[in-house]
Amino acid sequence: MNINKIIIATALATGLSACFSQGEKTQESPKVSTKKEIKVKFNADSAYSYIAKQCEFGPRILESKAHDNCVEYMTSELRRHGADIVEVQKCDVVDWEKKTRKAENIIAHFNPSAKKRVILFSHWDSRPWADQDGNEATRRKPIDGANDGASGVGVILEIARQYKQTDFKVGLDIVFFDAEDLGEPTFITGGRGNNDSWCLGSQYWARHYKADSIAKPRFGILLDMVGDADAKFHVDFTSGRFASIAVNKIWTTAKNLGYGETFEMRESGQLIDDHVQVCQYADIPTVDIIDFTAYRGFPETWHTHQDVIGNISKSTLKMVGETIMTVMAKE
Repeated sequence: MNINKIIIATALATGLSACFSQGEKTQESPKVSTKKEIKVKFNADSAYSYIAKQCEFGPRILESKAHDNCVEYMTSELRRHGADIVEVQKCDVVDWEKKTRKAENIIAHFNPSAKKRVILFSHWDSRPWADQDGNEATRRKPIDGANDGASGVGVILEIARQYKQTDFKVGLDIVFFDAEDLGEPTFITGGRGNNDSWCLGSQYWARHYKADSIAKPRFGILLDMVGDADAKFHVDFTSGRFASIAVNKIWTTAKNLGYGETFEMRESGQLIDDHVQVCQYADIPTVDIIDFTAYRGFPETWHTHQDVIGNISKSTLKMVGETIMTVMAKE
């Protein structure tokens, strides 16, 4: 995720109700409930360990040993946790330099016969450049990506671990996207950026998606940068426009669990992230839970060498994990 992909939507100044009522695919926003939630416990320590393990491999950049090792790790963990189907979707993607690169999306299905389904997404690659780092000498070196990439994967792997230990009726699909953070670096563009050079793995997956024998998910949730101690999760334009029902489920659940100060029902603007591809090409209404606000942008560690495991908050992981699992339990 990169600031070059952000267009602050000043047209959203009329409020979230406006972004929930635009476009042909817009869903009507239901009444917000304030009932007490039955909390589904989430193990933040375990999620943290999944993040740490990814970082131990080193930067997960395309065609590297760390990349290969992480693919093997994620697929083995999904199988160990009882996924009925695990596959690696190999795809050729074209980067900002017009070079063809080898990317790999990781796909898993739990309870594939269930007709009612939810799909969880995160990108798992890490940024090849620290182009927002204050130290110009290290800006061209890859980052650990503990928050930007690994945190979403860690939360989802923990949900996968707990899935068959919990009485979920809803089927679960998981996709870990590759090549999200391969976008054109700011030291090339001077801050302008090439929007099409981002989210290459999700572009490929969404354009090739078809439900086949496994039912189409009712909605999706994308996790991106969900581990910062001071995280704020607001509602971006695409989430509000294409997935308003899911937005209300998630933010209302978070508020009822006591996490309303982190999950604030406020507009953040328009951005390009993996959920845009999913909404537009796979036609699955998908919400982006991402640490970004209109007034301060991304967290300070974003695309710098400070995006390390030591800056990951178990408290934030717990809030995100419990919210998602509680939403799933009610489906």
